[in-house]
Amino acid sequence: MTQPLSSRRHTANLLGALSLAVADRMNTAVEAIAALGPSAPAALAAMHEFQDGGSVTQLSSVLGLTHSGTVRLVDRLAAEGLVERVGAEDGRAVSVVLTRRGRHMAAQILRTRETSLVSALAELSPDEVENLAAALDTMLTTVTLARAEERSARTIDRPHPWLCRLCDFAACGRSEGDCPVNNAVPSSNRS
Repeated sequence: MTQPLSSRRHTANLLGALSLAVADRMNTAVEAIAALGPSAPAALAAMHEFQDGGSVTQLSSVLGLTHSGTVRLVDRLAAEGLVERVGAEDGRAVSVVLTRRGRHMAAQILRTRETSLVSALAELSPDEVENLAAALDTMLTTVTLARAEERSARTIDRPHPWLCRLCDFAACGRSEGDCPVNNAVPSSNRS
């Protein structure tokens, strides 16, 4: 049965307000750890989870930053001893890798992220959490497919940051095939 438009509008409005509140709390908590700007936690988490040893161009794509903006971010992270640039044997490519300190900070960012997000679920019953999880899986699949369509139709000029840029892959169940973002589109279109 379809909900009346006013109920959908109300629910959408609540979702918008909650999304901002949860994102603001999470971002404030994780940004305080690195104290290097809003993109640093996502860069460190992405490198920790799936991008360690990637190029600046790959990291730029994940973060949705310009190449020059990503270079400046990597410079700041390197100056703090969190990442280092490693040249390939042929000298043509440079990879960005986490240092021991960077890996520790990334793990701290992911733990802080989890604490912040879990606190938003504190008053929900186990059944409500399960129902919310199912709804969120469906919503993430829908959003992922829409983003893939925008990319293929080239309707958006600016780069989209990856949805998974600050994700905890163990929590999402990616390796078990449970991640709705990973499952929604072929790997060539993944966001």
